[in-house]
Amino acid sequence: MIHKAATKHILSALALLLIASASADAFVFDVWKSGMKTDRVIEAGKRKDLSVKPAGGGLFSKKEPEDLAVRVEYQCDTKLMGYDAKILFSFSPLTRVLHTLRVTVMLSLSSEKADMDVLADAIARQLDTKYADQGEPPAENMIGGLVDKVRDVKRRSWKGGGDTVTMESHWKMINGEVVVLYVDDKLAEKAAVEDRRVREKKLERSSGDDRSKF
Repeated sequence: MIHKAATKHILSALALLLIASASADAFVFDVWKSGMKTDRVIEAGKRKDLSVKPAGGGLFSKKEPEDLAVRVEYQCDTKLMGYDAKILFSFSPLTRVLHTLRVTVMLSLSSEKADMDVLADAIARQLDTKYADQGEPPAENMIGGLVDKVRDVKRRSWKGGGDTVTMESHWKMINGEVVVLYVDDKLAEKAAVEDRRVREKKLERSSGDDRSKF
């Protein structure tokens, strides 16, 4: 009897450790964290009086059937650090799990580049307390590096658990913006696999008998 109780206690402890580990790996921004389903993301927004709605729907966008949607994104507008901001939530196409979150803070027209630098530094200091600083990520290629210099783009990245966080500040002609991208690496990998499955299904439905012609 004692042995069974001890075994049950150990299993309970292991379960708690697994839950804690999964939670630690999830990125967190405000009331949202990776792994949330779409309905939970929307509900969390409602509790903060924020309307989280499907993104896109432009003039030339084509609405796909629910099971063929590759890009499943929601967005909301808010205020952050005294500036207008937009949050973009990206979900895996089949399981509809949040794997990437993009925060864009847009400085006002009356702001100066020095204001953007101060804002970026303040956000970076906060991220320093939560993640391990990885410094400035290298440009993808030489041309990309030259373009960044011309556009005066500054980047920093962080790692923590299974997450990658990247911040980019960019001063435009009349104002600037600071973009912070949160990626749950494992969930993003799973989303890429689901993306492939959906695209294969789309091709299968549209190709008909054409495959036999090759």
